[in-house]
Order: sequence, then structure tokens, then C-alpha cells
Amino acid sequence: MERPGQVNYFGNVDLVVFTGLLLGPLMVGLYYAIADRKKENTDNYYFGGRKMSPFPVGMSIAVTFISAITVIGFPTESYGYGTIILWYSVSNIIPCIVACVYYIPLIHRLKPKSIYELLEIRFHRNLRLLVSGGSILYLTLYYGMTTYLPALALSAVTPLSLRTTIGLTSVICIVYTTLGGMKAVVWTDTLQTFVMLAGMVAAFIKSTSDVGGFTNVWDALERGNRHNAINFNLDPTYPYTIWSIVIGQTFIWCRAGCVTQSISQRYLACKSVKHARIAAVLSIVPSVIFFSMAAMIGCVMYAYFEGCDPLKTGEIEKPDQLLPYMVVKIFKNVPGMAGLFVSAAFSGAMSTISSGINANGALILEDFILPWKPNLTERTKLRISKISVFIYGVLVMSYAFSIEFINTTVNQLSLVITGSIGGPILGVYTLAVFFPWCTTIGAAVAQVVATVFTCWISASALIYGKPPEKYAFIATSTDQCQAKALLSNATWLPETTNQSFVSTTPIMITPERSTLQNTLFAVSYFYYGVLSFSVTLVVGLVVSFATGANKPSAMNPDLFLPFVDNKRLSPKIREFFRFGVPRRGEQNAGKTELKPLQVSDAQLAN
Repeated sequence: MERPGQVNYFGNVDLVVFTGLLLGPLMVGLYYAIADRKKENTDNYYFGGRKMSPFPVGMSIAVTFISAITVIGFPTESYGYGTIILWYSVSNIIPCIVACVYYIPLIHRLKPKSIYELLEIRFHRNLRLLVSGGSILYLTLYYGMTTYLPALALSAVTPLSLRTTIGLTSVICIVYTTLGGMKAVVWTDTLQTFVMLAGMVAAFIKSTSDVGGFTNVWDALERGNRHNAINFNLDPTYPYTIWSIVIGQTFIWCRAGCVTQSISQRYLACKSVKHARIAAVLSIVPSVIFFSMAAMIGCVMYAYFEGCDPLKTGEIEKPDQLLPYMVVKIFKNVPGMAGLFVSAAFSGAMSTISSGINANGALILEDFILPWKPNLTERTKLRISKISVFIYGVLVMSYAFSIEFINTTVNQLSLVITGSIGGPILGVYTLAVFFPWCTTIGAAVAQVVATVFTCWISASALIYGKPPEKYAFIATSTDQCQAKALLSNATWLPETTNQSFVSTTPIMITPERSTLQNTLFAVSYFYYGVLSFSVTLVVGLVVSFATGANKPSAMNPDLFLPFVDNKRLSPKIREFFRFGVPRRGEQNAGKTELKPLQVSDAQLAN
């Protein structure tokens, strides 16, 4: 049964295409469950045997970042805020360099089953649990949003309810991830890369054709004041500038690509540092393509709906329904294409969610179970892992049901969560490997203070709202809508006109805002990660020196990363950036194997 205001062009062929592409991951999961039934160990389940090819691993890294938030959420932001969103496409280049230079060699040197094992050796077990727990919480919230978004898309264009589609997405991810482990996740991600690309390219080409070509898109953006890609405004309270996107996203991607369990598992799924670096570099290519494509689709979507914003006419209820609504309209006479695009959105969601529930299953086992039950058999550990993956998937699904009650776009909500919780995690890890003076007390206090501080800012921003003159969508109108479309929600295909842009947005009297609401609480969502990371470093170092900093000469060199260590530089410069930490082999460190339960109290104290 159709809901009021719903346009249902999702036909039988679309359902067949959609169902077929959803069954693919299930078949992959079943295949690896059967193929690896004799390899019943957690190393194969979480790391794919550590001999996987760089190509599928690189594709898997890319689509772990490219979720349904990219496929659906980014076009919405581009529709509302203009061409400035294009800067997303280059923001992951610096994080890739950071990962290749620093973190991939460190991860392959230590080979941690949990990325946060290092924090136990460097600091203390309790800090490891604190950071790991924060990471699990953060990813639960993030993956809940990723589950919600394609469900929202499908519910807008089919008779299926929002909750039914949330349940459908979650169950498929849980089943194939639980059955097949890391190999199923990586190869399914590779398949889903091409599904997402096909869906987005099809939507871009057809929508551009329907509005009369890219020249008309360009003209529409000009009339709508959306040619704003070159915006060097230094005011941090503006949501989208070159600085906010590039700087803010750089910190977000650094956390995601360097110190998360899901990505570290992929680096370790490669057999060497060289192969892991190749995988990381390969991941940039689809990332740039997808982010650029998503931004351009949003621009075309504005041209398509110019003069008749479906949000204002009541044809849709939420901004994140704009793209799926346009897709079913432009493909209403092309059977199967709407199904392909919705499959692309679901593929983006499933690739991210499956990575997350597999990674968090590993964290639950390694950080919260094995330290107290170290003598479990491989069969028992594998059984616990699958149960953990299943339960965690159900938890993500449960949170996804609650997101519909939050009044903001999903992309902005993801930035809030990432900055508030993810930023301090990157900060603590940075203190651990780059700053030998940092103590356990300093790192723990920094983690708590930065998280509480940024959560206070983000919660206040959600309660009081951002300044509407800066954060509202650039004005849209309904002045070109036909009268019958406004009255009956009938279908309407806009025509390109030369009519001047006129906003019909009503003038609203907003209540007076305090200084704090217009400054600190108004800071762009992008800067939350930068802010929390900076607070973590400052607080961590200040508390460490105030309570008695560690001696760099006593630090295990296997756990240390110098900022600069190029062999072409003079020995004096290289030694300066070691801050007194001995080189590997100069101390009786040998090759570090992360076995936290065997670490002495003296090591933990340092």
C-alpha cells in the first residue's frame, strides 16, 4: 500500500534487479563459509589468511569509506550548498600519504589483532579498554546511520516501510559477514564497488540528459547562486569552505585510514608492507571518482528540481530523500534502472556495515574477552566471534530505527559523531606513537576531556541549532511548479527556463542568540574532529609534564614513530626528531610481538 505523497515507479523489473544484486553478497558469504570450513581459526576469519591481493583489498578500503552517506547524502549536500562539495573528492589524499609513511609500517611491524593493543603496551590495559569501547560506540552510531539512509531511500520510492527496509539491509549484512568473515567482506566489497559505480553513472547521465545537458546545469547553478567552489572564507562558523572541508576531512580520514580496526585488518590481510601500501593507494582512485560523481549528481539534481523544490511542495519529507525521488522519476520508463541505483545505495551501506561488524567482532573478542579468557581454543574463539558479529549487527539495526527522529541531514550527523568520538581516538593514538613523554594519566585525561568537551559543543549545537543564515540550504523556490502538482503531488518534469531565480522562502523571525551560540556552538561540523584532536594533544602533554613525563630513552622503539626519518637527511636532523628514543636494536627490544598479557608492570608504568 502506498503512503500519501509517495511516487512509486519501482516496478517489477526494478525489484528483480534489486533482489538479484542483494543476493550476490549472500552467495559470496555462503561460498567462503563452505570453502573455508576446514580453516576454523580467527586469523582466517578476521584477516583473510594475510595473503590477499592488493586490488580487492584496495577496493574494499575505498568502499568502506564510501557508504550510502556518499551515494545519497553527499548529493543532498551539493543540492543544498553548491559546488563547494567537490572539495570532498581530494580530501583523502593526505591521509593516504600519512598511512603509507607512518601507520602501515607500524601495523605490519607489530601485527596487532586489535589496533588498540598498542595502547595497552604503551600505556595501560584500562586505557585500551576505554579507547576500544569508545571506538565501538562511535562505529555503532555511524553504522546505524549508514543502515538508515538506503532504507530511507527505498521507503520513499516503494511500498516498503522504512523499518522493513532497515531490517532487510541489516539481516543481509549480518548473514554474509557472519558466514564468510573477512574474505566474504573484501570480495563482496569489490563486487559492490562496480554496482555503486554503475548506479551513480547511470543516474548522472540520465539526469543530465533530462535537463538538456551540462550547459543547462551550469546555468541553473548560476541562477541559484551555487557556483561557490572557490570559497576561502576563514570564518570557522561557515559550514562549507575550502578550509573546513579539506582540513576537517583530512583529520576524519586520518582517523579512519590509520587507527580503525576495519582498515588495519585490511592492511594486515596483505602479505607485506609493499602490498598494503599498494592497496591504500589504489583505494584513492574509486574514492575520488565516487565523491566527485556524488557532488556532480547533486548539482544536476538542483537543475532538475529548479523552481519546484519537492521538499517545499511536500512531495518528500526529508532532504535525504531528494536523490532517490529524482531517480525513480527519471527512470520511470526505463525498467530496472531505478532498481540498479537503489542497489548502489544499498551496496554502499552493506560494504561499510559488513566491514564494521566484522571489525567490531574482532575488538570484542581481542579487547574484552581474551584478556580474561586467554586459553580458549580456536574453535571456541571462532564461535564467539560469529556470535559477537551477529549480536553487534542486531545492535546496529536497533540504533538505525531511532535515527528517523533526529532533525538533521545524515551527513551532518555523521560529522558530529565522527568529530566528537573519533577525533579523541586519533589524538590518543598520536600521543602514543609520536610523543614519548606522554604518560598513562595524560592520555587517559586527554581522552575523557576531549570527548566530553566536543560532545558538549555538538550536543549544544543540535539543541540550539546552527545560525540559520549560515547553515540553511541556499534558497530554493516553488515558483515554476504547475498548480496541479502543488495540489495533488502529481508527477512533474521541469523544463529549463530563463526565468530569474526567485526564492519563495518565507521570512522568519529567529529568536535572539547568545554569543556562545553564535561562536563556539556555531563552529562547522567539519572542525569537530580538528578541535577534539587538538584538545587531546594539548591536554595529554600538559597533564603528562605536570605529573611527571616519561623519559624518551626508556620508550620501546618498536612503538615509536619519528615525525621525520628520511635517510637522505643528516644524522643530526634524524636524531632530533627521535626526541631521545633509541633506534630499534639499540635497546633490547627485538621484534615486538603484541602479547599484552605478558607485558610487565614496569612497561605499563611507562
